[in-house]
Amino acid sequence: MPRDMRQLTMADYDEVKALSSTIWEGNDYVPSMFPKWVESPQVSVIGIFEGEELAALCALEIVAGTRIGWIEGLRVKENHRNKGLATALVERVIDEAWARDVGVLRYATGSRNVPSQRVAEKVGFRLTTRVGYLRIESPFPAHPLPSPSVVPLKVSPERLHGLIQQFPALIDVERIPFAWGFDDKDLEALRRLGQRTEFNVIMGNDGSPLALYFHRVVNQGETQRAAYSLFAQDRTMFVDAMSRVIDDAASSGIERVAVFLGLREKEWSKRLGYVSSEFDDRYFLLYELSRP
Repeated sequence: MPRDMRQLTMADYDEVKALSSTIWEGNDYVPSMFPKWVESPQVSVIGIFEGEELAALCALEIVAGTRIGWIEGLRVKENHRNKGLATALVERVIDEAWARDVGVLRYATGSRNVPSQRVAEKVGFRLTTRVGYLRIESPFPAHPLPSPSVVPLKVSPERLHGLIQQFPALIDVERIPFAWGFDDKDLEALRRLGQRTEFNVIMGNDGSPLALYFHRVVNQGETQRAAYSLFAQDRTMFVDAMSRVIDDAASSGIERVAVFLGLREKEWSKRLGYVSSEFDDRYFLLYELSRP
């Protein structure tokens, strides 16, 4: 059967939806993103066709105003797996990235997605960041009430950058997780994040930051989801911040909450008493490849 690798357009939308229909029990985000991708000058979407059937796809997204590129939405249709299509697509995206003057290419995946990790490692990516991951769904579990004496502050990217510089232990991982992606800790990156979220900081009496959390709401069909990132230097404040996350989600009508955590916070999460043990070994991974 003839194989063809090419840029995708809206004319391929039905094939994209067919490919994604069995992924994540039909809850794949790719069909909702595809129209935006093909319209954006920052994104290239490449697919592999086996005859008339779309067998695999992958997108290159360049962060506006930067030389950072992301591999997004790598998908291979179930009946076309184990043929090397994912590797071929990622290699093509790498070539596209270098041709578009990308300086560093990033690739995020889950710790249980071993085939995805193997593809990244096979084409030369290196693991740079590992963060904890857990999920909580409505109806949300019983949890401690947040302390009434604690009032989180909303801080600007500039203020947060100063806190990170002064208290680097606050964020105990190389890159900052945000809604199934990552960004850096420098001021430029924090300003990018600040355009899409609000930073909440719990301060100690001595002026040190005890906890940091922020989130993004993602609407998928009729389901409202939210992704929170949470860091804490103090276990008590971690428990308090987790309760605030749950209460915030419940009051906003969120049905499913994903939480990305630093590594020490991941260990604390195992003793919360309301997070399923299935998440004890779940992590979110960032791979990176620098321009040669």
